[in-house]
Amino acid sequence: MVTSAGQKSATVDEQSHLFRGVAYLKTGATHFLLGHPLGANTLAALPLLMEREMTLPLGTPAWESGNWSIAGDAFLWRLNTDPLRLLFLGRLPMIWLTLLLGALVFRWGQQLAGLTAGLVALALLLLDPNVLAHGRLITDDMPVTAAFLLTIYAFWGYAQSGRRRWLALTGLGLGLAALSKYSAALLLPTLGLLALWLAWRRRSWRPLLALLPIGLIGWAVIWLFYGLEVCPLPGGAFWDDLFWVLGYFGKGHGAYLLGEASSTGWWYYFPVAYGLKTPLPTLFLLLLAAGVALWRWRQGAKVGETAVFLLLPPFLYLLVSLVTSLNIGYRHLLPMLPFLALATAVSLCRLVDGAWARRTAVAGAAAVVLISLWQWPHYIPYFNALAGGADTRWRLLSDSNVDWGQDLPALAAWQCETGQPLKLSYFGTAHPSAYGLTFEPLPTWAPGPEQGDPMRQPFNPATPAPGFYAISVTNLHGVVLGAERDTFAWFRDREPLARIGGSIFVYSVEANGPPLGVAFSGVRPGDLAAELAAAWMSNDVRPRWFSAGSSLIWPGEGGWLAVAGERPSLPELAALWPEEPIAAAGEQALYRLPPPPPLPWATEAADFGPLTFLGWQPVESGLLTVWRVERETEQPLKIFIHVLDEASDILTQWDGLDVDPATWRPGDMFLQAHVWADWQEAEGRPLRLGVYDGETGVRMGEPLTIFPPVDDQSPAEHSLPWQIDAAVCHRPVAVCSWQSNECAGLRMRGWASGR
Repeated sequence: MVTSAGQKSATVDEQSHLFRGVAYLKTGATHFLLGHPLGANTLAALPLLMEREMTLPLGTPAWESGNWSIAGDAFLWRLNTDPLRLLFLGRLPMIWLTLLLGALVFRWGQQLAGLTAGLVALALLLLDPNVLAHGRLITDDMPVTAAFLLTIYAFWGYAQSGRRRWLALTGLGLGLAALSKYSAALLLPTLGLLALWLAWRRRSWRPLLALLPIGLIGWAVIWLFYGLEVCPLPGGAFWDDLFWVLGYFGKGHGAYLLGEASSTGWWYYFPVAYGLKTPLPTLFLLLLAAGVALWRWRQGAKVGETAVFLLLPPFLYLLVSLVTSLNIGYRHLLPMLPFLALATAVSLCRLVDGAWARRTAVAGAAAVVLISLWQWPHYIPYFNALAGGADTRWRLLSDSNVDWGQDLPALAAWQCETGQPLKLSYFGTAHPSAYGLTFEPLPTWAPGPEQGDPMRQPFNPATPAPGFYAISVTNLHGVVLGAERDTFAWFRDREPLARIGGSIFVYSVEANGPPLGVAFSGVRPGDLAAELAAAWMSNDVRPRWFSAGSSLIWPGEGGWLAVAGERPSLPELAALWPEEPIAAAGEQALYRLPPPPPLPWATEAADFGPLTFLGWQPVESGLLTVWRVERETEQPLKIFIHVLDEASDILTQWDGLDVDPATWRPGDMFLQAHVWADWQEAEGRPLRLGVYDGETGVRMGEPLTIFPPVDDQSPAEHSLPWQIDAAVCHRPVAVCSWQSNECAGLRMRGWASGR
């Protein structure tokens, strides 16, 4: 677990669990409602208390509103300098807890049937690839499994000895299980049925009366953990999360099984998952043990107390799993595994006379050891031989059964080795860039970080553009993509170039035509009518996105214009559009777009990093500016224009950019309209123009001051194409601009009187 944990990226839930635990330990915060108690989160966060420089997003809107997704992302990936160290530290308590679970299984097995039974049960549980997969992760699956077993073991100890200390340990286990996960509620009917069976068998009320101190101790553990809070009930935030999760279960959940998707799940989901992901030696030994027990029962042997304690908990757990709609992972069956491992080992090592059963059990356990060594370090996507080969098993189950966002380090190693640029659709909450990946983002599920605008499709799903595509298996299935489930359907039936850790597939797509720059507005590549897309005769489409009502972009090499719906509202902008479309279908139209035309009012003037400002033109109620793209950028750039008063204070302003910076390329040129409803306030006043990062607010270069014309002055005074700069030289006079005459080597200066 230790050696493989360091090779795996943060899985989907780890970020939020770790953040909630740190927030509770450091500040007592309980308002980040996730539908999980805080006990397991707090355990994982304990080692992080040694980190002196750790920062929490205190005072941010996400913190105040209890948005654990945004606040957790900021905590792990933005505010702290070494997120991978924090992640590994948080995984260590989970690994230790899993080892303690194994120790308890060994102890109980040894007590029931001797040393061999204890070792067999230990190997069948602790070296199961599914336990190794989730025993190293910051989730509550292993904590609730350990506490579940502790509770039943302690109640068995009470049944054997009648001592009160076992009642106290049972209550402690019940409280710890409840603090780990709300599925621990199954302990209540389980303990009740066990007590009822013991009372009937012994003709005594004592087992039933014992439930009262057990419940009180369990509740005291919960109440103490939550600081003796009394609102809304004793236990405080424990109830808030419980009410949240009850509402969560009332919603539909995407599920995937054997190539089919469902929002309500299947009653047989977990039996199928158990059959496909449990090691075959374990299944064989379980069936053999069941056969031995059935044979002895038919020979007249009575069902003992031990059998009831080992078989009733997993039986009830399985019954509940048949009716739940939350079909997202084998991991939800983990609380069954310790009991099944013990039942198998005890049946084969105690119920059978002769050494053959023990030897078979030891051989099966040894086979599980070999399987775990062979599977290292990729335990999450483990399937047994019943699932088939690598080309079929990934189609059977999804989500945490195969791909839970764990293989970014392996993908980064592949990219480093091959040097190939990647188009990435990643299922997870980890930041791919934190693992050294450089990539173009593809559509993914809504909470995914570092993704492109989901409304701006980077390729046509029916004819993907050339390149190397790295796609998470969960996204290939498409269940988490909602209405866009078939975004990657083209890839499903094709052989990947590489399978990264079993959870990310890399595909290579070749070009079948020349590269084409296409400016899209109001329509996505995949939604374009087939007869329009056929006009390109190439899959190498390189989209630019713009808003046709207020902007226009020319690909530097020329290209196409694909639009639907809105058209330019400004006459000056409409005059630059191609006259007639090449083809049309309904509201969709396809135009041939030549290289950018020369504009008489566009003269190079100011450098703003990724952009060069070329000039401006007055239009009704505003301005039209022209820009040239100098380099690609991932920054969410915006243009600002401030209307200044006599004291250079801002009267009003325009902010925005209707061309997507993430899709433009060097050499592109675009126009942006800036229109005010209260433009009359700007007439005759200086304007400050610039570019800034819309996320950080950092400006790109120095702002530029321009002077729009005044309506009552002659056009000749304000139609100079090179009038794009300004500087105050003396209080009575300001320089407006200059123009160079390269032939004569002279510089002509234009001046405006200040007063």
